[in-house]
Amino acid sequence: MKASKLLDIIRKDLKSYPIDYLKNKVTDDRYQDPLTKKLAKYNSNVYDDIYGTVIFDDFEVDDKIIKSINQDIGFYFDKYCGGEDEQQRFTKNIILYLALIAKKPLHPYSEDKKEEVYISNGTYYCKGRMKYIKDKKSLCKYCICKNASFMDLF
Repeated sequence: MKASKLLDIIRKDLKSYPIDYLKNKVTDDRYQDPLTKKLAKYNSNVYDDIYGTVIFDDFEVDDKIIKSINQDIGFYFDKYCGGEDEQQRFTKNIILYLALIAKKPLHPYSEDKKEEVYISNGTYYCKGRMKYIKDKKSLCKYCICKNASFMDLF
């Protein structure tokens, strides 16, 4: 399938998602966990990117990879967090966009090497990738991040 077609599908599927709820988490004092706020900010920015993206040089996306991502996300939700269908759909679409169209990390990143996921010289690195990619149906295999070097782990 063409990336532009996948992007259209993602946009249609996310159209009814209550994004204001997610955007409000960033400033809502009821959410004290900084990781929750960071993830909410990253995902709401990705949502905005989805609607702001224009694909000039369309490219082919392997249908088998799309199917595999969908199955692995289903496995992830069944095993780790359950959740509402709406949240699963949102997560699926964000991951499809990040992994296959935007080619960005599936998690928030920083330029600070002290963070779990960071960018350095145009390359994304993840300190947890080496460990989590071994998990059954790991979503890490779709992420653009490379393993962080040994020295960056400390």
